[in-house]
Amino acid sequence: MRFPRQVPGIPGRSDVHELREDVVYAEVGGEPLRYDHYRPLPADGPAPAVVFVHGGGWMHGDPSQAAGNALHFARRGIATIAISYRFAPAHRFPAQLDDVRRGLRYVRAHAAELGIDPERVALLGLSAGAHLAMLAHLARDVPALAPVLDDPTLDRVSEDVRAVIAHYGPYDLSRRAVLPPELDMIGALLGPRADDPAWVRLASPLHQVESAATTAPALLVHGMRDTLVSYRESERLHRALTAAGRASELVLLEDAPHAFQVDWRGRANQRANAAMDVFLARHLG
Repeated sequence: MRFPRQVPGIPGRSDVHELREDVVYAEVGGEPLRYDHYRPLPADGPAPAVVFVHGGGWMHGDPSQAAGNALHFARRGIATIAISYRFAPAHRFPAQLDDVRRGLRYVRAHAAELGIDPERVALLGLSAGAHLAMLAHLARDVPALAPVLDDPTLDRVSEDVRAVIAHYGPYDLSRRAVLPPELDMIGALLGPRADDPAWVRLASPLHQVESAATTAPALLVHGMRDTLVSYRESERLHRALTAAGRASELVLLEDAPHAFQVDWRGRANQRANAAMDVFLARHLG
């Protein structure tokens, strides 16, 4: 089966990586869930790994978004498994969150065949993927968001990660702009419950910080020229994490827009990559 890919022509192999694209590992509600797997070469034992969650306003995107970051990580001996999820508005929240948690559990359960160390895994998300990655970590023990997986082999698999990296994510969904329906991404995600304050808070990582039992350190990266998601979102989440005694680092990129990785060789992305390198070296070893 072939799938649309936002980033075409990713090399399947180099001196530092081997790529398997669009591996279908589950089907939920008639929708295939898939991943791209970047295996670092040469591999000397199980590698640390990043589980990558793509952006696209919860309605678009695909695992190929990981290409730049994944090749960068492969040069440092880190594997990347970039996962897909079901899209709004056909699938309302928490379907997307369930799929991220399913993907994370699958990666840990199949670590041996993926060639990774299940005890050295980090979550990385961009934009909407940052929202999902951060919420998957912070709301892991919230009963109302317990995932519906329909897969008994994953029921007892841990969702533990060593670290979470989130780039320019929306973390408080109550800060919803008044937009036409075709542009209202939060409305598409939450559907009729977008006007239910309790449900909106439940879907917002910012409002899960105080009660979260998880303690993995976080790295938040945001461009200060972002006109789609304000960098204030990352500032507020960083303050909430530190106030709750959680380890959090915040990197603000002065001249960077949303999705600054498009300019891969640009100064903003170089700064972001350098911060991630230090952060992952510290927490994945």
